[in-house]
Amino acid sequence: MDKIQEKLVRGSRRLAFAFTALFWTGALWLLSETAWRPLKEVAAALPSGRTVDAMLGLVRALLAETPAFALMGALWTARGLFRRFARGEALTIASGRSLSIIGCWFLASALASGTFSSAPSSPPTTAFAEPPTISAEIVLGCVGAALILLGRAFSAAAAIKADHDQIV
Repeated sequence: MDKIQEKLVRGSRRLAFAFTALFWTGALWLLSETAWRPLKEVAAALPSGRTVDAMLGLVRALLAETPAFALMGALWTARGLFRRFARGEALTIASGRSLSIIGCWFLASALASGTFSSAPSSPPTTAFAEPPTISAEIVLGCVGAALILLGRAFSAAAAIKADHDQIV
């Protein structure tokens, strides 16, 4: 193994560990901040028979966090990608596919954020027009689309490399 590949493997191991830690930290955070209170309400509603209302509250709380769940999927997929890199599988079709899937998760998070976010209830009260801003959802969607295209190019390059390796 050459020096560059050793650095890639070493760095990928660290990143795989970091993405694993981020995933589990995020999962615990989502459980504690989002689902815990609605789950307690469902449990409290069981004896009284008002479980339908409590379940609807739980579903609403979980739907509101759909963008975060999509980002959790991106973290888990990135973890798998860097684990693959740590095994020395840098330029493979599967790695390109994983990169595209991360882009899909980003795009899904952006779409879910736009779908499940609440619109402002009143118009702005300032007399001056505010300059247009680019929202985080648009940036996340653009990054997701770019990762999808990059992953496809990565997969195509891996397929060309595999063909080349068979010929040579």
